[in-house]
Order: sequence, then structure tokens, then C-alpha cells
Amino acid sequence: MTETQMSQVSGVLKSFRLEFDELAIEPAIVENYIGFIPGATPEPFPHVIAEMLSETGKRIKPLGGYALFDNINVDQVSKRITIGDITFHTHAVVTKKLDRSQLFALFACTAGEEITRMASEYNNDGHAVYAYIVDSLGSMIVERAMDIIRERLKSDMNNRGLQITNGYSPGYCDWDIREQKKLFGLLPVDFCGIRLSDSMLMQPIKSVSGIIGIGEDVTYDQHNCKYCKDVNCLYRGRRI
Repeated sequence: MTETQMSQVSGVLKSFRLEFDELAIEPAIVENYIGFIPGATPEPFPHVIAEMLSETGKRIKPLGGYALFDNINVDQVSKRITIGDITFHTHAVVTKKLDRSQLFALFACTAGEEITRMASEYNNDGHAVYAYIVDSLGSMIVERAMDIIRERLKSDMNNRGLQITNGYSPGYCDWDIREQKKLFGLLPVDFCGIRLSDSMLMQPIKSVSGIIGIGEDVTYDQHNCKYCKDVNCLYRGRRI
């Protein structure tokens, strides 16, 4: 873990380089993730999953982190939040969930370029099943890495008598994905090695970003798919 002071941040900016073993991604979890019943997955998937877990374990180390901001405001009437002089039009759902926040944590996390490179190589070589498993692992890796980082944030805040909300990202819950640019504008350039394309998509592809509210009276919902209108989301109803 590295920790860097930033003048515009309340406290510290923290970044974490995680070891693959810390993610605790077991074959049964992968089987469930891709839609099979663990233990009843047909070949060649169990063999491919085991091989790809071994390979990604050697090559992938996800990176993520967050920055804390205390110069914030939540305006439920106009359905927007502000950090310093930057305004985000987060709309009703996100604004409501972030209400009563005393701090905001802006976060970003990535599985890195290598996982996408691996999937592309397998696909180009005609190994579609391998490419599919690697691509699925990329999504799982960044999701699990962010879970760990969020738990570290939660622990740090609990020690200060504070709670955290769920994470909310541009592109979901009616929050315009174009505001991704504002979010990254508040973080160091190339934070965690993540860049934005002209269409506001993150590179590396297997990356996540967003905002978490922190305060004495905020709440965390274990599953919050009901707040999002994106019925085609990969993670809708996901239980891992």
C-alpha cells in the first residue's frame, strides 16, 4: 500500500496494489459467476477455469485507491452534489443516498491492461472459451479488488465513528457518464494507471470508479440493484 498527501484532500490519498491471492477467487465462484452450478459445470469449463486462475494469478495484480474530500455539499432539491467548486448532476437516486455525508471518497480500481491483453490473445488464437473465462475473470478481479478496498475504507472510517454508503458510478442511476471526466479531474493524473477515452470509457477496460459517501448517519445497502434502471447491467442481481 502506498499513501500520499494531497492538499485538496481531507487527510490522505491511498492506493493499494493487491496480490491475486488476496482476492480469494475460487473455481466455484467463477462457475457461479458465468452461470453454472458449482460442481456441476460441464467440461471444458472446469479445466479452463483452473488453468486461467493459475495463469492470471501469475500475471495480474489489481490496483486501486481513493481520495477523501470534506469540502462537499449535497443538494437534494437540485439533485446534485458539489466537491469544492465542481458540481456533479447525480440525479435523485445517488443524491438521496449520499445525503447526510460529511466526507466523499472518490475511488478508482483496475485489473490492469494485462487481463484484456490475455483475453485478446486467446481470442485471436481461436480459443474462445479461454478468452471468455479470462474476460469474466477480469470483471471479477476488479469487482473483488474494489470490495477489499471498500472494506479497508470502511474499517478506517469506523475507527473514526463514521459509516459508508454504497459506491455510485457515472453511467448508473441516471448519472451521466460524461461526468466521469469531472471525477477524474479531482484525482491525480493517471491515478492507478487509469485513463479516459473521448467517450468517457475507462482504459484499462476492466476498471471501476465512483463515489462513496461517509458520515455518522449514512447507510449501506447490501444489494442496491433496485435503485438502478439499467436492466442489462452485468451485475444486476449478482450474488457471489
